[in-house]
Amino acid sequence: MNTNKIYLIGPTESILTKRGNRFPNMAKFFVEENEEVIYYTSNFYHAEKRFFSKQEINEAVNGLDYKFKILSVLGYYSNVSPRRVISNFLFSVRLFFILLFKVSKHDKILLPSRPVELIFFIAMLKKIKGVKIYLDIQDIWPDALEIENKIKKKVFELYCNLFLNPSLKHYTATLHVAPSFKLWLRRYAEITPSSFVPLGWENERWFSVALKEYEESNIIKMVCVAQLQHQIDVMPILEVLKNNNKLHLTILGEDGTGERYIEVINYINNNAITNIEIIGKINRKDMVDYLENKDIGVLPMITSSLPNKIFDYMAAMLPIIVLGDNDSSNFVVENKIGWQCNFNSEDLNILLKNMKTTDIQSKKKQVVSIRDEFSRDILHKKIKYIIT
Repeated sequence: MNTNKIYLIGPTESILTKRGNRFPNMAKFFVEENEEVIYYTSNFYHAEKRFFSKQEINEAVNGLDYKFKILSVLGYYSNVSPRRVISNFLFSVRLFFILLFKVSKHDKILLPSRPVELIFFIAMLKKIKGVKIYLDIQDIWPDALEIENKIKKKVFELYCNLFLNPSLKHYTATLHVAPSFKLWLRRYAEITPSSFVPLGWENERWFSVALKEYEESNIIKMVCVAQLQHQIDVMPILEVLKNNNKLHLTILGEDGTGERYIEVINYINNNAITNIEIIGKINRKDMVDYLENKDIGVLPMITSSLPNKIFDYMAAMLPIIVLGDNDSSNFVVENKIGWQCNFNSEDLNILLKNMKTTDIQSKKKQVVSIRDEFSRDILHKKIKYIIT
């Protein structure tokens, strides 16, 4: 085994979490490549705003083949709150002092692009210890955190810039999961190198998917994998469904707690829309069964990104419709695996009315032809090349 260590830091992502597993997948890959991996995370479950139980931790770490370190944190109950800031700061400071006495200049540290406090303290660690540090730009603060209060938003921007301005220029290299995220990096660091490495899809989870030729039918079965949070707006799709019974939409992942859920369910009931099904949270492994029999994946996300669901659709061999002009629509159009339309029901209606069976067949074939390029088996090799 290589004596140099790879430290992975995932404050909100680990084998304990059910959503997001980019870093746990990387840890598994590096171990298989005979690298020594030390993984740091917290005992707080960001997605559900709770702490992990001892039983959950014991079950998760049983048989794990890399060192897994869990730091206790303050925790928080709202994504936008002083308590979250304090919790992130304390986690970052504590980890800084732990690593200060553990890392050597031959080690590598890979961390996500939030929280900003962590970015800052790991940059300080590099200056003191000479360790190589790599940032995985999965999210961009302050841009991506929605804050309605203008004063609070401005204060948060100033706070983030206080940590980002002096630190990002010191990173050895970065990865960005969406092309526009590189623009965020350039705001703070003009020459820090960055490589496009999207989230991709897990080979292990999707190996059983079989190619099914698209056959013409009376109903086009669309699917949207998303909780109905602020950044997901399905209203244009509902407006089209209301007047077209040759379409059917399944929404996967909404359990009734999404910010837009009430608005959506009221619209469905008030307009007596029957060609829709909403299914709550489902196990990651079960996603294959839900997507395999669908025809088209839909992404109605108002923010610019390249989310996991794009790669879920690709893994399931589905062509994709993206609403709006963003990273995802550019990706779909450039790779010829789907369609883009403006974020309104009129344009979506025209697109779907003009869509022919041959159009869906050709896009599906293109998805199949390029999907392996975006599997994590391939992307992990790219990451290893960048950091080792």
